Amino acid sequence: MGGKKAKAPCPKWYNKTMIDRIKRLETLFLQEINTIITRMTAAGQFGGFVTITAVHVAKDLATAKVYFSVFGSPEDKKKTQEQLSLLRKELGALLRHRLHLKRIPSFSFEYDNTPEKASRVESIFKIIEKEHENEQGS
Repeated sequence: MGGKKAKAPCPKWYNKTMIDRIKRLETLFLQEINTIITRMTAAGQFGGFVTITAVHVAKDLATAKVYFSVFGSPEDKKKTQEQLSLLRKELGALLRHRLHLKRIPSFSFEYDNTPEKASRVESIFKIIEKEHENEQGS
């Protein structure tokens, strides 16, 4: 009567297999993109020191977010973001050539400020430690 057919639930082994595959792809993309970015950084195409911190591939394998951090000035971060935006399409072609996979996801880049946050927290701990030493020394 024109109703939608209910989807049969996926077997548990299928979900585990897909999750494992996605994790392997994320690790593979992380290594390969890091290699490409490291070469480009050495060639002076990016401002500052660029690190790829994580890659998250969508369940449908069509898209992937690449998280990066930059050690450098705010201008370095801006330059790096612009360069990575330009690199998006070229990256797919480079990886397709290197990895020989059936499907390469479309990549997007997002800035990861976790290293900055960690540095800030570490400096706060050092201040607290110095204050604690001064109180005990008095």
